Amino acid sequence: MAEKTKKRTVRILLLAGDLYGANCTSNEKKLSILNKFRSFGWEATLAGVDRVVRPCAYAAERGAVPLHLDLTVDEVGDVTAYDAVSVLPGPAHAGLIASRKAMQLLRQASEAGLIISGWCRGVRVLAAADVIAGKQVVGHAQDREAIEQAGGLFVGHDHPPVIDGRLVTGARCYHYRAKNAEAIRTAIEARAASA
Repeated sequence: MAEKTKKRTVRILLLAGDLYGANCTSNEKKLSILNKFRSFGWEATLAGVDRVVRPCAYAAERGAVPLHLDLTVDEVGDVTAYDAVSVLPGPAHAGLIASRKAMQLLRQASEAGLIISGWCRGVRVLAAADVIAGKQVVGHAQDREAIEQAGGLFVGHDHPPVIDGRLVTGARCYHYRAKNAEAIRTAIEARAASA
């Protein structure tokens, strides 16, 4: 009898901004982003400029507490140990954008062919890292200029997620939360199948 090959666990690096959005940890009537990825059986590693990230005001009003991250971006090491890098939603990402290490991680991930994704305002971090040129990008309307200046093709804000090669972008994280996560899973599975 042939031995069954053991399926390798998908590893995703999640980058949190200066403040994190409610959809990252809030369940309400849907799985949070973190719980959705964990429901896939994935290993999710949280990283940011600092070890602790506060919730945005909206999330805090709903009971969200400071989020203790697994690593700082400076501690990540070899990004190619992951299958994907995803920038989580939130209203503030200045720390990630100013971090040379965060920008380097995203560029290395892109060059290595990892799946890169951004949620809502997190897409501006991808624009700052210069990894969206020539790609269709869903993002927050306020980030349209940054997306277009980085060479991205702005699709809109009120739009389902878009997979363009190894890039996945989405917005409206409460409404499209599950679809965004499923799009990332689809892209990861397509990458694994082509390996």
